[in-house]
Amino acid sequence: MHLSRSPSGPTVEVQVAAAFARQVDATDLHAAAVAALASEGQIDGEITLVVTDDAQVRELNARYRGVDSATDVLAFPARGPEKRFVEPQEAAKYLGDVIIAYPRASAQAEAAAHPVANELRLLVVHGTLHLLGYGHATPEEEATMWARQERIMTGLKRSIEKQKTPQMESKWRSDLPTSFGYALAGLRHVLRTQRNARIHLIIALLAITLAAVLRLSLIEWAILALTIGFVFVAEMFNSVAEAAVDAVTQRFHPLAKTAKDIAAGAVVFAAIISVIVGLLLFGPRLWALWQNVR
Repeated sequence: MHLSRSPSGPTVEVQVAAAFARQVDATDLHAAAVAALASEGQIDGEITLVVTDDAQVRELNARYRGVDSATDVLAFPARGPEKRFVEPQEAAKYLGDVIIAYPRASAQAEAAAHPVANELRLLVVHGTLHLLGYGHATPEEEATMWARQERIMTGLKRSIEKQKTPQMESKWRSDLPTSFGYALAGLRHVLRTQRNARIHLIIALLAITLAAVLRLSLIEWAILALTIGFVFVAEMFNSVAEAAVDAVTQRFHPLAKTAKDIAAGAVVFAAIISVIVGLLLFGPRLWALWQNVR
């Protein structure tokens, strides 16, 4: 458990389940909650943040909201109709409790291809705004809450950047295992969620097998490798474009459609080029084999 109190600022108590203690930076969550409270003028408010597992969140969701399913974050305002999860010591200043399901947050972070810490900050801000009366039951409420949320997250990002020292940046840049870990996570996400990427992988393996059978020259192998990489890079950028657009808006917008169409067009163009390269590399050899068989 992490507890932080200050004489002039908000009081935020962070409780992290033992199973996730190593993965969660309680100080970082505290800072996100304080930023959200301060943005709404709650300089002396008190809240409790709880990071736990999906099962407990599902139990709370079913008990207090009548929804028998897990979710990423629950908010229980002290002054609202919902019951409180943690009993406050000073009810007058107590705003409520925010409960976060770490496994769900981790899965959402992987799907969005960003660090879990970013997802946890977002959920803390989202839950804290719920404690302060914000909601998203209607399009108008959603627009208002999302604008406040985005403003707070932008401020947090700037604050984190200002706190970075040259030594910290050097350490981050030199942490190659972590960087490669993020890259591999992105590659796994594309292969797991994008059917076309899996199709490209199968075709690439078949092309490599055929190249080995036909004994391509070193230069031809290089051309083949570059072509396969070109197609995969196009597919990954297409996934980036889709995720970025969906992160901004889930509603139809002509510019959003245009962005996705252009990204998809890049994949089609790369695929056409790869077919042409394949014909140039394999065509003459396959034709020669066919003539010999005849």
